[in-house]
Amino acid sequence: MPRMLRIQFAGAIYHIFSRGDFKQDIFRQEDDKAYFLRLLRTGAERYGINIFTYCLMNNHYHLSIRISSENLPEFMHYLGSSYANYLVRGGWLGHVFSGRYKSICVKEEEYFLIVNRYIHLNPVEAAFAGKPEEYAWSNYCQCVDGGNESWIEERWLEEYFGPGLREARLRYRQFVEAAMGMGSSYPENEVVAQALLGSEDFVRRIKASIREKEWPKDVIGRRDLERIVSLKETYEAVCHLVRPAGLECGDYRHDEDYRHACFVLIDLAREYTPASYNDIAELLGGISGNAVAHRFLRMKERIAKDSMMHAKVDADKKRIIEALKRG
Repeated sequence: MPRMLRIQFAGAIYHIFSRGDFKQDIFRQEDDKAYFLRLLRTGAERYGINIFTYCLMNNHYHLSIRISSENLPEFMHYLGSSYANYLVRGGWLGHVFSGRYKSICVKEEEYFLIVNRYIHLNPVEAAFAGKPEEYAWSNYCQCVDGGNESWIEERWLEEYFGPGLREARLRYRQFVEAAMGMGSSYPENEVVAQALLGSEDFVRRIKASIREKEWPKDVIGRRDLERIVSLKETYEAVCHLVRPAGLECGDYRHDEDYRHACFVLIDLAREYTPASYNDIAELLGGISGNAVAHRFLRMKERIAKDSMMHAKVDADKKRIIEALKRG
């Protein structure tokens, strides 16, 4: 079975998500949720985990957390196995959770705040409550009104919505309420390889570090993670280093330099970005994705028969890759 990638470094922030096997309820009564929260507190204290937000639904839960050392698997093993043992003692038969938990490493203010808001709006989106403060099994009320859960990390509220905790609570409430009734605001399309959520710079830095490691071939999203740049960055590098005149216009049939630059762009984009032929066609303009693919394959055949062209392509690709790695 393919494995989820676990990205770990001290100070990393994660959106954690885990669901019951076959989507069955893992919290069947309020006592179950209360017991899970006791485990969450104990685990956070034992492993040095900061808990920012949480929400326990009937068949799944969400956490927003930060680790102080590379011990996410140990913390999650404690949480999951301890709760599963609790259910088994109560007569549960079979698996409790549906496979491994999901952990998305989150970076940058925008995404961190969106994840926290998404977690707190989960009961509203699921029609469990009309307002997030009406749902008892999240820490939303703690965030906006204060409370006695001293093990919850609240300094982020002042950092992003301060100054002053009282003002920060009010502003966070306004931030959450502004998204009510608008559907899920979770940026799923921006999650890379089911493991990363952040700016292009953050994703590129993580990818660059991953390329230095030997990852098992069965890691989900391994191919995406080994790609280190965006299509836009690649395009700009090709224009700067190979085709200063740009690629917005050119005579593909008669301009050899233009054909060469287009081939280098397509080749790099296919190898180092998640872009499709259609994406490349949209960037170049005036051409279809199928035409891009056709031109690329024809040029590839030509280059394979011409050692000088092959050497020129390799040299230009190497220069561009080095420039992109330097940022």
